[in-house]
Amino acid sequence: MNIFANRSIGVELDDYEIRAVELHKRAGGIHLSGCYRISLPPEIVKDGKITESQVVSEYLSSLWSGNKLNKDNITLGLSNQDILIRKTAMPAVPKDRLDLLVANNAQDYIPTPLENAVLDYMVVGRSEEDGTEMLDILLVAAASAMIEDFYQCFNSLGYGIKDIKVSALSIADTVHKANLDGNVVLVDISNNHGNLVIYSGGEPMLARQLRINLVEATGLIPSDAHNQMELMDIVLSTWAQILYNEIRASIQYFQAQEDVQVVDKILLSGCGSRIIGLDKELERISGIAVEHIDPVEKIRTSKSRPFGGQVADFATCIGLALAGLE
Repeated sequence: MNIFANRSIGVELDDYEIRAVELHKRAGGIHLSGCYRISLPPEIVKDGKITESQVVSEYLSSLWSGNKLNKDNITLGLSNQDILIRKTAMPAVPKDRLDLLVANNAQDYIPTPLENAVLDYMVVGRSEEDGTEMLDILLVAAASAMIEDFYQCFNSLGYGIKDIKVSALSIADTVHKANLDGNVVLVDISNNHGNLVIYSGGEPMLARQLRINLVEATGLIPSDAHNQMELMDIVLSTWAQILYNEIRASIQYFQAQEDVQVVDKILLSGCGSRIIGLDKELERISGIAVEHIDPVEKIRTSKSRPFGGQVADFATCIGLALAGLE
């Protein structure tokens, strides 16, 4: 019997650190085993892609051995410009024919050669076009070489990756479906980039990486701040405007594509969401309600919350670990 079968680890890397969460399933629900982070030296991960595989492996080994983490059932989240996400519609066909239909038509929507990419998709809804029932599909294409770099770092250490997922699409797994009702913009702010996913009726309709850099723009180091982070008013206002300019462009594109007028709320997660007053400033600029997600609402933790004030930083890892338990 595999005693680790009900354990799962969610991992994400950005340019500044590796973060990991281990969950385990037992009587009474899903429980937290631990959350961990380790800082990386400059330039070994650049824009979410590995540039120094051997060094990344050394830091992974240090994180794992220092915390006695399970070496199997790892779900890795990726976020970089080598991942393309496009929404399209294809004729509704039985599931056993859908894989082939997507494979034969995906190149029309992905502007890179598919022979150099790993392709995945998810059905996010149904519609009708000229009397034909259509499936709304979110296509994901990721560069094979980039994925192989990550696999090699883990495999060289004997760590078993169960699955690789798009970081931005994993965070929603931490929240109850009702929190994604209506038209909801989920914004995750990591150390050096951001991710945005717009949900409509609980399904992802648009996903984009935001061209922002929290550390460079604010000078904050989230891993050093154990609770909320504070900025001078002028810096907060400027940062909120930079962030909203990115969010607004995606909202406007979504509204034009989906013929939607109203956006119900913005949900914040990630390191940058811990900035005091960011939610209120975004709400003032955008005129849209802004809330924080609670990434541990589906898992059992002690009242003291082992994540401390940094819980938002681990939202993606929690979502990845939850997916690994399914």
